[in-house]
Amino acid sequence: MSAAKNGSKKPAKRPSRKRKGVGSHVIDYEPESPVIREHEAVERRRRGFRTAMWLITAMLVIGVCWVTWHEALEKNSQFLLKSVEVNTEGTLTRQQIVAATGLTEATNLLTMNLREVRAKIERLPQVKSAVIRRDYHGKLKLDVVQRLPVAWMECPKHKLMGPLSGKGCLIDAEGALVPCNVITKDYLAMPRIQFPALSEATPGIPSPDLQVHAALRLMEKLQSRHQDGHPALEVIEIPNPWSLVAHFNGDTRVTFGLDDLDPQLVRFDRVMHEAHERKWRIATVNLIASINTPVTFHETPDVTGLNLADTASTPPAR
Repeated sequence: MSAAKNGSKKPAKRPSRKRKGVGSHVIDYEPESPVIREHEAVERRRRGFRTAMWLITAMLVIGVCWVTWHEALEKNSQFLLKSVEVNTEGTLTRQQIVAATGLTEATNLLTMNLREVRAKIERLPQVKSAVIRRDYHGKLKLDVVQRLPVAWMECPKHKLMGPLSGKGCLIDAEGALVPCNVITKDYLAMPRIQFPALSEATPGIPSPDLQVHAALRLMEKLQSRHQDGHPALEVIEIPNPWSLVAHFNGDTRVTFGLDDLDPQLVRFDRVMHEAHERKWRIATVNLIASINTPVTFHETPDVTGLNLADTASTPPAR
């Protein structure tokens, strides 16, 4: 029914019809035209000009900063090296330490690399550690801890000879070899460690051989006993991997085992006490034997009143 209902004010709706052959239209919001292309070219030139101005400004600022740094700081005589203060003790002299740094009076303390200078000093085999401090008035302070030698190391395989041969090499308490450039009276009085089988002989590097460290521990304990009337230690020989032979003045040789030094030292103290009281001239003592300690003498010993069968310190039989 096409007509509207009676009494209705609204017109009747007609059904929509689709027209054939009618498609959608696409609107190009950026059409290409000579005017638009001209505007784009002008905008590109403006952006390039602004970029070039920023680059020029940045280059000028960098140049001004570099000139200011170069003229005000690098060439400023206030920051040039004027003096070097070295605090150290050992075989190296202060002149040798300063020479190892490679620093000159033209060195600027602001641009100097402290790590590189410290590394140069610590590469010296005589040096254990170094601390560097600088102020900005031309002064450099070097606190250098040198390896303090405690004995001579002798090893023919590595051409390490005695202190009077001109090829002597010292060793510190950590087992590191210390080249000896100047021989003093204190160095000549130090004991010697003889180790023909020394595996490595790199100056400034602690030895990997356990025998060396055992010999150093034994040497320290024996030297502390010298003040109590014990004979002075001259040489510690390392003949094999399991024993140490201590040579004392007076032609006394005492053989220690490599391990468990403290019980051996207790028996050593007892033998040395009796030798001192009875005026014995001991030739050899073998402390590796844990029960009966073999002792030989240069002459017949006085054993009057000595209980040779002392069972107080003898462990019970099993």
